[in-house]
Amino acid sequence: MEKIKKFISYITGYWTHVFCLSLIVIGMPFSKFLMSLGTISLIVNWFLEGGVIEKFKKFFSNRIAIISTCVYLIFVLGLIHTSNLEYGLKDLRIKIPLLAFPIIFSSTHRLKKNHYFLIVKLFTLSVITGSLYGFLVYNGLIPAKKEIHELRDASQFISHIRLSLMIVLTLFLIPKLFNKNIGLKIFGLVASLFLLFFLSYIESATGLTLGIITLLFISFYYLFKKKSIYGFFMIAPILIVGTLVIQNLYSTYTSVKIDTSEMSEVTKSGNPYNHNYDYQFFDNGNYAQHYVCESEIRDEWRKVSDVPFYGKDSIYGVHYILIRYMSSRGLKKDREGFNQLTDKDIENIEKGIPNYLHASTNIISRLQSLMFEVDGYLEGVNASGNSLAQRLEYWKISKEIINENILIGHGTGDVQDAFIEKYQTLGTKLDKKFRLRSHNQYLSTAIALGVLGLILLLFFMVYPVKFGFQQRNYFYLICLCISLLSFFSEDTLETQDGVFFFAFLTNFFLFSSQNRYLKSVD
Repeated sequence: MEKIKKFISYITGYWTHVFCLSLIVIGMPFSKFLMSLGTISLIVNWFLEGGVIEKFKKFFSNRIAIISTCVYLIFVLGLIHTSNLEYGLKDLRIKIPLLAFPIIFSSTHRLKKNHYFLIVKLFTLSVITGSLYGFLVYNGLIPAKKEIHELRDASQFISHIRLSLMIVLTLFLIPKLFNKNIGLKIFGLVASLFLLFFLSYIESATGLTLGIITLLFISFYYLFKKKSIYGFFMIAPILIVGTLVIQNLYSTYTSVKIDTSEMSEVTKSGNPYNHNYDYQFFDNGNYAQHYVCESEIRDEWRKVSDVPFYGKDSIYGVHYILIRYMSSRGLKKDREGFNQLTDKDIENIEKGIPNYLHASTNIISRLQSLMFEVDGYLEGVNASGNSLAQRLEYWKISKEIINENILIGHGTGDVQDAFIEKYQTLGTKLDKKFRLRSHNQYLSTAIALGVLGLILLLFFMVYPVKFGFQQRNYFYLICLCISLLSFFSEDTLETQDGVFFFAFLTNFFLFSSQNRYLKSVD
C-alpha cells in the first residue's frame, strides 16, 4: 500500500497539473480529444493527489468560485420542469466544464508566474499554428485533414466560429506576452498581422466584429475612466474605418438596387421584357425574374464568348448564371445592361460565378453579402443557406417560443423539441436541414430557463467582473468580454469547444495565478 501511495504521489501533483493544462490549451484549436484527455486527467489528478476535503473547504470559502459554479447549477434546476430528461442530461454532460473548472482552479495549485504565462503562451502559439495550418491547407500547400468545400473549412479541427473567437482573444493576448525584447515584439507583430489577415481571408465577420467591439470597450475605458489619450488613439481609427465601411456598403446598395416602382414593358430596342421569368432568384436586392429580355442577352453573349448560352446534355451553359450575375450587378437583363459588363465579369460568368460578390474573397465582400441577406429577408425571401438571414429567422422563432413560457422557460431538455414544434406551427420557409436552434446563447437560455433564468445567468457571469477590475486582471476581462459578445450570435455553451472556450479560459484567468494582475511577462 505504501508503494502505491508513493507511486501516486510521484505521478500526481503540481507538475501533472501543469501538464494537463498544457494538453487542454494545445488541444483547444486542434483536438477535442486532447481537450477531453487533459480535462479528465486534470480531474483525476485533483482527486489522487489528496486533500480533497481541504480543497472543498477552500472552494466553499471562495465566494466568487461558488458564484461561478452557479452558471452550471441553474441549468440543473431546469431539469425540474423539463419533459425531455434524456436530452437535458446530455446537455448537462456537455456543460460539465462550467462546474468542474471553477472548483478545480479555485481549490488547487496556484501556478508560478512563469508557468502561468507558459500556459497562456502555449494557447496563443496553438491558435497561431492552427490558423497557419488552415491557411496552408485551403491553398493546397499541405494535405487536408478533412475535405475543403468552402472558406469555413479552412478551420480543419473545430468550428470556424470557435476558431475565430480564439483568434480574437489571441490578438489581445499577444501584446502582453511578447514584449520582452525586440525579437519577441517583431514575432508578436508578424503573428498579429497574420491573424488579422486570416480573419479577413476566411471572411469571419463575427470574429472581426467581436474584436472591434472589444477594442471599443477598451478605448472607452482608457478615454473615460483613465482619462488617457491612448483611448482616443485607439478609438479614432475604428471610427474612421467604420465610417468608410458604412459608406462603402451604402454606395454598393444604392448602385445595384434596381428601381421596380415603375417597370417599363420594353427594352430600348423595342423588345418586350419578361417580368415573370421562370427563374426565381434574389441577388443583391434584385429579383432575377424582373427585366429579362432573353433574346438580347443571348445574342450579345454569343458575340463575346465561346461558352454556350444554353446547356445541352453534359455541356455547361451560362444561361441562368448570366441572369443571376446581371441581377447582382443591378443591371437589367437586356442589351444595354449586358454591354455594361466588364471583361472580368464575363470571365466570372464563364467560371460559373452567379454573383459578382462571390468572386471576391475579402471581408468587405462578405459584409456586402450580409447586407443583402438582410435585405432579402426583409423582402420575404427564403433565408435558407444565408447565415445572417437564417439567424434573423431563428431569433424570430425564439421570441415566439419564449413568449409561451416567459418566466421559467420550457426546461433544460426541451429547447430542441420546442423549436421543432414551432417550425411546424408557423410554417417557416426554411428548408428542413436549416431548421436549427437560436444561434444566440441568451435566447437559448431564456427558452430553457425563462427570463428569470437568463437574469440569473447574467448575474453569475458578471459577478466576478468587479473583482477582475480590482485585480487588474486584463486576461480575464478580455476573455469574458469576447465570450459574452459571442453569445449574441452563437449558442456558445451548447457545444464542447464553445463551453471549453468560456469555462476553461475565464476560470483559468480568474483563479490560476497570484500574479494574474501583472501587466506583462517580466
